[in-house]
Order: sequence, then C-alpha cells, then structure tokens
Amino acid sequence: MSLKKNNSLLVSVLLCFFAGVVDGEPVQKNAQERGRSLLQPLRITQQQTGAVIIPQVVTIPAGCFQMGSPETEEGRGVDEVLHRVCVKGFKLAKNELTVDEFRQFITETHFMTDAERNTGEPGCWSYQKESDKPWNWWRWANWKLPVRGADLLPTAPVACVSFYDVMAYIHWLNQETGQEYRLPTEAEWEYAARAGAATARYWGNNADIACGYANVADETQAGSAKWPQAHHCEEGYFFSAPVRALRANKFGLHDMLGNVWEWTCSKYEENYSGAEAVCADIKPGSDALISIRGGGWNADAPRVRAAHRNWGLAWSRQANQGFRLVRVR
Repeated sequence: MSLKKNNSLLVSVLLCFFAGVVDGEPVQKNAQERGRSLLQPLRITQQQTGAVIIPQVVTIPAGCFQMGSPETEEGRGVDEVLHRVCVKGFKLAKNELTVDEFRQFITETHFMTDAERNTGEPGCWSYQKESDKPWNWWRWANWKLPVRGADLLPTAPVACVSFYDVMAYIHWLNQETGQEYRLPTEAEWEYAARAGAATARYWGNNADIACGYANVADETQAGSAKWPQAHHCEEGYFFSAPVRALRANKFGLHDMLGNVWEWTCSKYEENYSGAEAVCADIKPGSDALISIRGGGWNADAPRVRAAHRNWGLAWSRQANQGFRLVRVR
C-alpha cells in the first residue's frame, strides 16, 4: 500500500491506528485514556557500561510456526492469513526499552526526537483531559511526558518515539557497545510472542485472565474514566506499567502483549508475501507502512492477540507505542 505525501492523507492513515469510544465520544483506533498513577518504582538489575545500559536479552530458539490466526479466532483480522514461517535463533530483549535507557541516549547525544521537533505533526498523538477532543496531536507530548495525569517512571517503557527515533537510538547503542542491535522482524516478533503457543494469546484463549500477564484495557478506572471495551479483570494500571510488572511468557519475555505497541523492522503488507520475515530498508521521507505489534495499555481483547497486526508511518509516534531490540551479536 502506498500513500501520497500530503498532510491530510497522512493524518487519515494515522487515525487508522486507533479505534474505540470513551465516554460516548469516538476516538482513534488504539487510544483512549485518562490517568491515575498507581505505580511504584521497580528495581531492575541491568548491565551498565559507562553511559550505556545494556539491554538484557533472552535466547529465542530456532523453529517453525503457524503465523497468523485461524478463521475461527475471535477478533481475527483479514490480514492474519495462516502460513508457515521458520525463523533462525535470535536474542530478544526481555522487556521494552525503558525511559531510563532512552534518557541515557538523550543525555549523551542531545538528540531531539520527532515529537520534540514537531515532524509531520506537533508533538505526539496523546491524551489531554481538559480538551473537548482529548485525543489529538499535542505539542506538549513527547518521550518525557507521553500523557498527562500519570507519573513517568524510569522503568516505564519509553513512548512517543518514531521509527526514525528508534533508528537513531540503535545507531548510538551499536557505536557505544561495539555490539549490533536492530528491531525484530514481524515474524520474529510473533514467534517470540507466542513462545510455542498456538492459542490467541500466550496464556491461552481466555482474554479475561489477561491481567496477570498484560497491561491492557481492563476494569481499572481513573476517576470517572473507564474503558468502554474492557477485559473483565483488573491489573491496577491505567496508563503504562513498569516493565516486568506482570508475568513473562514461556520464553521469559515480558509485555509482548499490552503495555505499549512495539515497532518492528518489517514493511507492512496486508497480504503476507514474505516482507514479514525481513527488515525493510526505510529511507528518510519514506511513505512505507511499517508493522507494529503487541497492543498497548488501552487495547481491548481483539487487539491483545499474538496475530493482531497494526502499522504506522516512520515519522508517526504515539503515547502508547515503544520498542524492544534484537541483539545480533
């Protein structure tokens, strides 16, 4: 799918990234929040070299799996055709990159993110409670303040970062560590998220036990705000949770579903034809759609599935979207 380069169409593409209704008002696909901070700082032991925090990784074994979903799966999308994919073994970060890790990069490089530079649109797609249209591009929103109404913890996943921001971080990390990191392909991501499971979610098919495993749209409320389509459980987080706050999957990976959507390195194609298994060569100014996976802290049950697919433009960013890394060597 290709897009013409004009602002109105780019915005309409981004609006396809969200869906739902909050307090009777329509909002964009995958975003509806208010906030109450129920979080306590979480201590995470990480290897640190100078100014660089080295991501902890898990070795994912090579294997083949059925990517996509069966036609009988509840919430299934038309772009989830089942097909067999084999992946080589790889090393994937145990958790989504945190605010603290990203701050190290900013401190050392003085890099300005696309949200801070107002690339394409002002700020970041986020929520402002006082507004008649709470979900919008807000100039105040960036990785330092992705949403208003919740404290930003150093162990929360970084958000409001574009694909280009992520590439800049990876370039710096590779230079500083002498190692090689990249984003996962879409196929690697789904294989890792499933951790051997053929069910809709790595804990099974029952969406309503999600709260032990994923930070999602649930029955947690923030004042009078609540999710219109909530999982019937409560995990205590309305916005992002600290990474590793909830149970890992069988590969030892946390937050593969929920918390924040995650960038992959693969070009999105509605009909699988092999792009899911490779990293796309995304140039500056590209209008290619990039696959995004995992669902965020506002995601309802259909979006909290291993096979669910989403996409965004390389400059896009939002308050419930981050990333995790593959270590190549």
